[in-house]
Amino acid sequence: MSLGVVCQSAGIVATLMAAVFWLGAGIVLALGHRRLKSLAGVAALPDDALPSLTIIAAAKDEAERIEGAVRSFLAQDYPGFRVLIVDDRSTDGTGGILDRLARAEPRLRVIHIETLPAGWIGKCHALARASAEAGTDWLLFTDGDIEFAPDAVRRAVSLALQEKLDHLAVAPDMIVDSLGEAVFIGYFLAMFHLSQWPWRAPDPRARSSIGIGAFNLVKREAYDRAGGHERLRYELVDDLGLGKILKRSGARQMLALPGGAVRAKWQVGVRGLIRGVEKNAFAALRYHLWLSLLAVAAQLTVSVAPVAGLFLPGLLPKAAAAVAWIGAGVVYAVMSRAARIQAWQAVLMPVGGILFGFAILRSIAFAVARRGLIWRGTFYPLEELRRGMLP
Repeated sequence: MSLGVVCQSAGIVATLMAAVFWLGAGIVLALGHRRLKSLAGVAALPDDALPSLTIIAAAKDEAERIEGAVRSFLAQDYPGFRVLIVDDRSTDGTGGILDRLARAEPRLRVIHIETLPAGWIGKCHALARASAEAGTDWLLFTDGDIEFAPDAVRRAVSLALQEKLDHLAVAPDMIVDSLGEAVFIGYFLAMFHLSQWPWRAPDPRARSSIGIGAFNLVKREAYDRAGGHERLRYELVDDLGLGKILKRSGARQMLALPGGAVRAKWQVGVRGLIRGVEKNAFAALRYHLWLSLLAVAAQLTVSVAPVAGLFLPGLLPKAAAAVAWIGAGVVYAVMSRAARIQAWQAVLMPVGGILFGFAILRSIAFAVARRGLIWRGTFYPLEELRRGMLP
């Protein structure tokens, strides 16, 4: 058998795999997302029905965005809430901005951390420190670059109480400013949802759990029962880790769509997005080198094969490619509920797959070459990360 025939046969098989994958992904995501509630449709409860709450965020070198984020926290239509921000070893003007805001706003308290104790991820240490000083019934963990609509917290807490939840994660509305960002973010969100199946998180029998760094609303009792961020001392993917330990401890959790209430600008431009994946990608794959490389190869295959299928001889690969494109279109249409992307951008799905695959490989290469990961200016050795991660 000639090499050309072997390559042609491999291309047909890959295109068929891509058709099955993207059609299945479209069906799974479309059905799954129908089960997710949105903050836009929540009936907000009155003041006397709402529990005490503290908004908590850790910020390191967030001088460009921290003021807008904190002002949106303080603008919440919610009775008696407090805001607790941790300046985690910032070297820019973050601490000064926070102190200035706190002098004019009694509901805002700032904690400054100068050094990181051994055996801790910086963000986990900051959030553990803040939660220990928050004496409220509910804690809302967020980031220093997130912005809330004025009714975001009221609606989120109302949903949590109405659904009898211990933990509500809200996916932020991802702000997209270019076609490149849309293609990358649409693909990233699809892979995230397909890997997590967040609509199954409320089912106590399902292994699926969920956590979103931009908005993790947690009942204090459930947080303490799960062990809090003390359990996550050396877990880089801390938001998913928090969701995991809460689910394991018996907490009832749910993911909600933002409905315009929670907004985030993840990174600026495609280069920024690729750099933004550097910390999370290899960590999300649990630092398994060969399994990670296999996952990247499979992901690239199903992303590029629909293009190859259009040029292979015969009707079968062309039909399979068409099915793959249809499935990808459904995927991007579903993801448009969580980011400002459009279904037609699925035509650039292979570009998103290549960029995302490159980002993962870059994350792996840097971690292996450095024997560790750098996050927020701190180096964390790879072997220690492996020992400290959640099982």
